Amino acid sequence: MKRQLFLIAILFIFTLPAGSKCLPKGTTIWGQVLQDGNPAKGVIISDGANVTATDKKGFYYLKSDKREGSVWVSIPSCTEVETTYGMPHFWQRLSEPSDTPERHDFSLRSVDNTNYTLIAISDIHLANLFDDERQFIETFMPRFNEEVEKARLNGPVYCLNCGDSSYDRYWYEYGYSIENFPKTLEKCNFPVPMFHVMGNHDNDGGIPREGDIDFNAAERYRRSMGPTHYSFNLGGIHYVVLDNIVYLNSEGRIDTYEGITGKRDHDHYVTPDQIEWMKKDLALVSDKNAPLVVAFHSPMMRYKGGFTGNQIIQHFQDSGGRAEELFNEFTALFKDFSDVHFISGHSHQNMLCYGSDDSSTYPNISNIVEHNISGVCGCWWQTAAHGGLTLSPDGGPAGFEVFPFRGEDMEWYFVSLDDGAGAQFRVFDMNAVRDYYRNDGAVQAMLKHYDKRTDFSKIEDNMLLINVWAWESKWRISVSENGTELPVVHRKAENPQFTLDYYLPKASWDDNSKNRWPEKYNEPGGKPHYFWAKASSPTSTITVKVTDSFGHEYTQVVERPKPFGKLMR
Repeated sequence: MKRQLFLIAILFIFTLPAGSKCLPKGTTIWGQVLQDGNPAKGVIISDGANVTATDKKGFYYLKSDKREGSVWVSIPSCTEVETTYGMPHFWQRLSEPSDTPERHDFSLRSVDNTNYTLIAISDIHLANLFDDERQFIETFMPRFNEEVEKARLNGPVYCLNCGDSSYDRYWYEYGYSIENFPKTLEKCNFPVPMFHVMGNHDNDGGIPREGDIDFNAAERYRRSMGPTHYSFNLGGIHYVVLDNIVYLNSEGRIDTYEGITGKRDHDHYVTPDQIEWMKKDLALVSDKNAPLVVAFHSPMMRYKGGFTGNQIIQHFQDSGGRAEELFNEFTALFKDFSDVHFISGHSHQNMLCYGSDDSSTYPNISNIVEHNISGVCGCWWQTAAHGGLTLSPDGGPAGFEVFPFRGEDMEWYFVSLDDGAGAQFRVFDMNAVRDYYRNDGAVQAMLKHYDKRTDFSKIEDNMLLINVWAWESKWRISVSENGTELPVVHRKAENPQFTLDYYLPKASWDDNSKNRWPEKYNEPGGKPHYFWAKASSPTSTITVKVTDSFGHEYTQVVERPKPFGKLMR
């Protein structure tokens, strides 16, 4: 018996760090980080509340209450972790009681990612509806892989997924929950590491309505996808991922889907526990002049009315009435950084917001640019299922944003699923749109029921409508007719193609209500990224040129009359 106890003691000693008799008092999580098989010093480790660094032998020690349920390594610059079907192994699930020490080791490998490309996606919304998984694999993945292959010529490629990979409304009804998403990535052999953000629809709407609902609703996400807030480094850029959805799931129902216990509603702001963790994390960032990227699901700021360059309004939402205070508290965290980039989703449309365009109301945003990117699913995969293009609610195409980094220099451009990176706008010959609206019986029937929708059958002659879906305040547009420059007006518009691809089929035959023409589809459809010009002839050739923020020019020569329809490009 004594010999057995002696052997157990010897084994325990050999599991401890070299030279240590015991763990530091209070340690509940510890382990070692190796880089290329050697101890890695100074690597940041966190449990989502506490932050520490490895010692010269690569060991770390955390006094953790294990509330978040995981421990993770903040991947250092010029290293990577093992990745399986897009899921990077930078985190490990905790398994022991809160007062029991447990060991978790991490392995890093060196890689030169001084130059790299980040592809930001959002709002995939898989739910086993509208053949969505097949569309994801057969429509999204080929376009994504095309961009990956192009980007690999300049260095490693990474993906940032800004949330709503699933759709909480249908977790129980159609059998696709957040646990299914990694299986989809495996099915399509996802080619690069994907860093995940939690969206509102990635919460469990079937939880009991008691205790900390927001925290409890995220448990299935934490178990399958990892921590809801964390950090990592790519090249010289520090990234912070946050969960800015405060899930309420208030009493009552907005639908009758099986298993759902509440309204699935939410606020959006950054909770105090994340703020306190982020203060610790940002304090360790030495280069305050390099770009800092902060990712979350719901956008933080908007231009009033959606028009670029307008007054900026904060986009926090708090049922307690502290939204403005919370926004100011959050943005103050970045006052020491010169170049901050927010990346968000949720809106299913492109909206880039330069804080420097208007910092009069919120003085802490002049160093911040927010990239609110369109959704991969567009309108929840429905427009393509109805025989049209893959469009988003603003009439722009579904797609994703690509961020090439060359050292600390960054650019960005949008890639649509239907058109790729080469097209950044679509031109409508409104004479053809007018004829379609006048002659199509389904459209005429819709307009009889919906007096708030735009009736393009009455539009004047020779008008041109240009949809520049990723328009920014620093972009420029010119329209010419046979070499003569035409005046261009920036004005909201309803997208006639989106009406055909989404509203018409939804209202006429694809609605769950008993009414064929439900009133909810009778709403003004004007969006801000549209431009108007008037030609002098119905048959003239039109040239449209759009120049982006980095001087890249996109040009289309449009021969008219140009046909109009559901698949027009």
